[in-house]
Amino acid sequence: MDKMIGKMAKMFPMMIIMGFVIVMVAFFVGYSNSQTAAAYFAESKIVRETTMMAQRASMESIGLWMPPFKFLGIGFILAGIAMALRIIIDHLKGVGEEVLSNLPASTRPQLPAAPWYGRMMPMVMMLGEMFFFIAFGVGLWLSGIARTVFANPMPTIDAAGPGSTLLVGIQTIHIVEGWLVPFKFFAISTEFLAITMGLATIIFILSAQTKMLSGVLGSGK
Repeated sequence: MDKMIGKMAKMFPMMIIMGFVIVMVAFFVGYSNSQTAAAYFAESKIVRETTMMAQRASMESIGLWMPPFKFLGIGFILAGIAMALRIIIDHLKGVGEEVLSNLPASTRPQLPAAPWYGRMMPMVMMLGEMFFFIAFGVGLWLSGIARTVFANPMPTIDAAGPGSTLLVGIQTIHIVEGWLVPFKFFAISTEFLAITMGLATIIFILSAQTKMLSGVLGSGK
């Protein structure tokens, strides 16, 4: 498992590029949506609410799937950084083993085992990435509901009674949005936690190797 994760970590440039591409696509879609909004709000309220339902549905739909899509892109970038740290960790361990291999077997110390947070770092990173995919999937689901609801004229939506399909759709959008926003930030904090664990592992390895070499060199005097 550890070797497989090490091989996967070499894909970190691809993950960072994918994240950047997603954010760039989000920018262009957002710009296109801004032009739709400009044309929509250039009309009078009566015209907007009775004849421009397609534009309203498009704006509402994009406004629901776009934020988690952008977060997914940032998640890929952060995951790539975490995997780059894994590459550094593997290189540091390899250098330590190479240095120790030059010492006589009788005086060769044993490299300390990796700390638990170092072993958990890839799993925490993948967990955060899974959260981003879940948030994006939920955003796509909500955007479908919004497109159905706002395809109706606003007077029809305003006149909808309790329990109607239109009000249930609006209620669902607002309920899910209430927890989806903090969920996205929970996902991004999970990725930052993985990066922190990777940095802490690098500090641990450097400290352990420094103490080990100091001990060996001191005993050789």
